[in-house]
Amino acid sequence: MPTLTQVVPEQEPTPDNGLRSRKKGKTRLAIENAALDLFVEKGYEQTTVDEIAERAEVSKATFFRYFSTKADVIFSAETYQHEALHRAIAGRPAAEGELVAIRQAVLREWVPLIDSQRVARQGRAAATSPLLRGLSLDLGLRWQSVIASALAGRRGLELPDQRCWLIAGMSFAVFSNATKYWLSEGGDLATAIDDAFELLFKICSKMPPRPAVKALGRTFRRNS
Repeated sequence: MPTLTQVVPEQEPTPDNGLRSRKKGKTRLAIENAALDLFVEKGYEQTTVDEIAERAEVSKATFFRYFSTKADVIFSAETYQHEALHRAIAGRPAAEGELVAIRQAVLREWVPLIDSQRVARQGRAAATSPLLRGLSLDLGLRWQSVIASALAGRRGLELPDQRCWLIAGMSFAVFSNATKYWLSEGGDLATAIDDAFELLFKICSKMPPRPAVKALGRTFRRNS
């Protein structure tokens, strides 16, 4: 979750401020594009910051003004996206089931924030590096933590319980499965995610009642 930060008074918008902001945005995007291209071409470990800076036509010092490490080029935008996802889930109607709330929050509020082409390039870059695959796994765990926390809030819990974590894990599995399918088959990312959620609901609807379970010599049936 976000930590406490110093509140900085907002500056009045001026033509100069707007121009500087646009220039910074273009520089950041140029660095990201150069890095992702090089990661796919050469591999993450084989790419140096000097090469990224040269491809982006900036100095090495400029690179480090925007990113602390090479990995930050891929994962630096995720914190804001996580915060938006948490707000979106927490803000869904209380009458919605948890998986429905997550599905609607992801499709309506979260997917519009992400660049699907950038996601595709991230996936290709991560495939070149065990380190990036490990960082992607860590990112997935944080993604699940955000969802579990939002679900706990919807239920008035101080901390997520087993149900929250299980639903968060299922949701991440849906997203991961949809992304992999989309990367291999093409099409629209939002549609792939929506279809994956629909498939999960169909699978769950066809599951038979749970059989009796034997434990410690006794037969019992767990409560639903």
